[in-house]
Parts: sequence; C-alpha cells; structure tokens
Amino acid sequence: MMFRAQQALVALLAVFFVLGAAAGAPAMQSPRLVSLAPSLTELAFAAGAGGQLVGVSAYSDFPSAAQALPKVADAAGVAWESLLALGPDVVLVWRSGTRQADIARLQTLGLRVATIDISALRDVAPALRKIGLLAGTEATAEAAARRFDAQVASLRSANAGKSVVTTFFEISTKPLMTVNGRHVISEMIALCGGMNVFADAPSLVPEPSLEELAVRNPMAILYGASPAAPRDRAGVTYAAIANFRPDRLQAITADYVYRPGPRLLLATEEICAALDRVRAGTAAR
Repeated sequence: MMFRAQQALVALLAVFFVLGAAAGAPAMQSPRLVSLAPSLTELAFAAGAGGQLVGVSAYSDFPSAAQALPKVADAAGVAWESLLALGPDVVLVWRSGTRQADIARLQTLGLRVATIDISALRDVAPALRKIGLLAGTEATAEAAARRFDAQVASLRSANAGKSVVTTFFEISTKPLMTVNGRHVISEMIALCGGMNVFADAPSLVPEPSLEELAVRNPMAILYGASPAAPRDRAGVTYAAIANFRPDRLQAITADYVYRPGPRLLLATEEICAALDRVRAGTAAR
C-alpha cells in the first residue's frame, strides 16, 4: 500500500509539472538583465528592455525610470553580493569601460555576459538590435535602430557642403585632454562640417600642451558641460590661440556626448548648432 501511495504522489506531481509547463510558467519568463554602465542602461530602455532590468550601475539616471533600480556597480567596482542576489540571466558589460577582471569573474560565476561596444555612430543600431535579441524585444529594438540610423543620415545630409570649422574638443583642462580621429566625438564633429585639429594624434585621448594647441589654432573649442554641475572656467585661458574669441567656446551637454548610445544623436545636433554659430560669427566679421 505504501508503494502504491508513493506512485500516486509521483504521478500527481508529474501532472502538476506538465500543466505548469503547458501554461508556460518558467519557460516564458522574460530574461532578467543587469547593466554595468549608464550608457548600457539607456540602450536597454531604448531597445524596449527597460522593464527587464533588475540592476544597473551608478549614474544610470536616464530615463527617469532607471533611477529607481538597484545600483550594483560604481567606479570602485561591482557589488557582487547585491548583483548575485538579483539573479540576472544576462549581464550587459561595456567592452572598453568594464574592467576585464570583473568580466572574467562574471564568467567564472557562470553568468551570461553580453559585451557591447560603441566606437562609432554606426555601432549604435547593432547594439540596440543585440540587446533586443537578448531580451526578446526585437521589434522595438529594430524600430529604434532604424530611427537612429535615419536621423543620423538626415543630419549628415543637412550639414554636407558647409564650410569647414577647425575644432578642438576639450575633455578636461587639468591636464588638457582631447580626442583623436578614431573617437566617436571626432566623427560627430566631422559630420557637422568640423575638422578635429588633433585627429592625427596617435592616442585615442591625447594630452596636448597649450603651445601645441596654439599652433593648430582652432576656430571653435567645444567642451562637455553638465547643467547640474557647471564647470568653473575661471582658470581656463585660450588667449594664446590666434583664432580664439569667447563666443567660439561652445558647451555641449555632457550626458549626450559622453554616453555612447541613442543620445549621441542629440550631441551631434548640439555640435552642428555650435559650429553653425561659429560660422555665423566668422561671416559677420
């Protein structure tokens, strides 16, 4: 009798299991995502996967819904216990920004790692599609990818043939830092009819001297600025540059230009507008 009772129990459990599988319970669950960079968080939301994010990195503040998500990483590294407690199915990492030691540990822990890399405007659409495929939001991601590429093409067409504005992009002043021609910021400048005066520098983020900058004599100087924390420019001087005038120093929204993702389009629009202002000032003289 005991044996028959055990058989009946096993059969009953099997029925419940089959019914649960038929209902699609665990098999149909959306993958749980964790993002280890603010730009990846933005990409996930743009790809329609924001609702599947269960953890993000510090400074993931766009869109506003990201602000309420648990923070599992910052400049000091990954909060491993917090991350693991969230039970992610996929961890989104930045190829050039996430530390290789952290990526290796994620893999050692058996977590699925998806690497994203954006070094040019043409990389944004594939990144959106990749996240959409991972999250099961392919239709939304595809629409966002097509929209981004179309808007970039429109900007490129609108700025074709404009007079060249030699341009310096200031990353920082102490030390003085900029970007070379392989950086996406340089590509955005070129799309707007600008010419990065340090495009030929050997390193991606060179540190020229003020003397070198004066020799290259840019017409426009652009820099990333945050409305929340405006940069104090009291100690910055470009007086040695023959072409320099205060109206040729133009601010670009930092969150747009420094976060490689969909809002690079907004950064490009701001850069184009800034160079147009410099052109107008030049034409007026």
